[in-house]
Amino acid sequence: MKFHHYTFRVMLISLTVTTGACSSGPEEKTQLDSLTSPAKLLDQGIHHYNNNNYAKSIHDFDKALLQYRSIDNQSGIAKSSLNLAKTYMAINNNQTAGAYLVRANEVIQQASLVELNEHLHLLQSSLAINNARYEQASDKLELALASKNTPIQLAALKNRTSIAFHKNDADKQQWLEKYRTLQQKHSENTASHLARIIRFDAESSHDDKEKTKLLARSLSISQKQAARTAIAATLSQWASVDIEQKRYREAEDKILRALFIRHQLGDVRNSLKLLQKLQTVYDRSADQKLSLVENWIKKLQAQELSGWDALFSAFDRYPQL
Repeated sequence: MKFHHYTFRVMLISLTVTTGACSSGPEEKTQLDSLTSPAKLLDQGIHHYNNNNYAKSIHDFDKALLQYRSIDNQSGIAKSSLNLAKTYMAINNNQTAGAYLVRANEVIQQASLVELNEHLHLLQSSLAINNARYEQASDKLELALASKNTPIQLAALKNRTSIAFHKNDADKQQWLEKYRTLQQKHSENTASHLARIIRFDAESSHDDKEKTKLLARSLSISQKQAARTAIAATLSQWASVDIEQKRYREAEDKILRALFIRHQLGDVRNSLKLLQKLQTVYDRSADQKLSLVENWIKKLQAQELSGWDALFSAFDRYPQL
C-alpha cells in the first residue's frame, strides 16, 4: 500500500500550507482555516482514492475545489481539478474527467503553474488512451517521459508501453524493456508497476501455461496490495485466455469476480465489457443465462442505469440476505 500512497501523491496532488512571520505588528495565526481546510480535504481525498473509495474521494476533491475557488487559490483549483479528473478516469467516466482536465489546463496556463505540466500531460495521455486516441496519447507523453521524477517517468513508460501494445507496434517490446529496466532500478515500493509489467509479459507470451503462470503472479501482487482495478483487469485478461482455450467454466468464474469489483466501483464501461465477455462464454457453452446477460448488455448500451444496483445480484452465486 505504501507505493500506492506515494504514487498518487504525484498523480493526486495535495497542497502543503506554509506561512511566514510578519516583520512587525500583531502576531498572525500561523495557519488560516481558509487554507488548511481545503488542503486537508485534498489529503482526505487522496486517502479515499488509495483505498478505492472513489465516491468519497470525489466528494472531498469537489469540496476542496469549491473552497479553493472561494479564496481564488489558483494552485489549489488546478490540483483539485487534476485530482477529480484522475478519480473520474478510475471509474471510466471519461467525459467528466475530460471536462476537469480542460479546466485544469486553462488554470495552469493562465497562472503559469509550470510545476503541474508533467501531471497534466500524463493525465491527458491516460484520457486519450481510454478513448483509443493513441497518437494523441503518445504526443502528450513527451514531457513526462523526460521527467526527473521517477514515479512520473514510470507512469509515463506504463502509458507508452500500453499504447505500443494497443497498436501492436513493432517497438512494443523495446518500450516494455525500458519500463522494466526503470522499475527494476527502483524496485522498492513499485510493486504495482511490476504487476503491470508481468501482465504485458503475459500478453506477449504465446504459451498457454506461461500466460497462466504470469497472470497468477500478477494477480497475487495486486491482491496483496488490495488494488481493485488492477485485480479486475488481471482477472479479465486471464478470462480471455481461458476463453481461447475453451475453459468456459474458469472464464465465467474470473469474469464474475471482476464484474463484482467493477460494479462495486461504479464502473459502467468496464462492467459492460465484462458482460460482453460473459456473453461470449454463455453463447459458446450454451448456458441458459445467455438471455439474462444479453438483457443487461442492452440496458447498459442504452444508458438505462435505473436498475444499476441490481445488476450484479442477477449473477451473484453467493446467498442473498
